[in-house]
Order: sequence, then C-alpha cells, then structure tokens
Amino acid sequence: MSSRNKRRSGGKIDRREIARSSQMRLINILENPSQFDEKIVRSSAQHLVKISQRHRLPIPSKARHLFCRRCLVPYRYGENVRVRILAGQRVVTCLECSSIRRYGGGPKHHRR
Repeated sequence: MSSRNKRRSGGKIDRREIARSSQMRLINILENPSQFDEKIVRSSAQHLVKISQRHRLPIPSKARHLFCRRCLVPYRYGENVRVRILAGQRVVTCLECSSIRRYGGGPKHHRR
C-alpha cells in the first residue's frame, strides 16, 4: 500500500511540468533537424502532438509552424512544403497531404 501512495504523491502539476520539458526537447529536435536522423525527426512531431493531447497542453506557438497538423510530417522548406504570400497572408501547402494552412490577417483594405 505504501507504493501506491508514492505514485500519487507527484500530482497533476508535476506531471504537466514533466510533459512541458518533454515538449521542449521534441521542439529542439524539430528546430534542428540536420543534427538528428530523419526517422527521429518524423517521430518527434508525432510524439509532440501525442504528449500535448494526453496532458491537455497546447502546442507551443513556436512549434506550430514546424510540422503539418494533418499528416504530422516535419516541414522541410523547398522539399515537402510550399509557402506563398497572397494578399498579406502566408499560405503554407504541405506537399505530402495537400493540406493548406493560412496564417496572418489577409488584406488590409478594410482599414481605410
């Protein structure tokens, strides 16, 4: 019975802190893909999403633009992703799954 109490002593806050540190390690892998094997980089995007879902943590804003949210493939600009600027919006197209993400506010003609 004492082993059960030891397991529960951590609590929700400690569990989330451990998950956040794991997120940071995975983001580091995604930001520096040339230092790691391709298999590790691909799996780190999947693990980042799984950890975030399991612990109900948001994906940090600096990592949201590093991989496709649909197929979870890390972006390699010029190889598997196309970036265009259209009317003030950044349009990112994943060439693996053809998903399109639009970032930014769009045209500014409404401000006149």
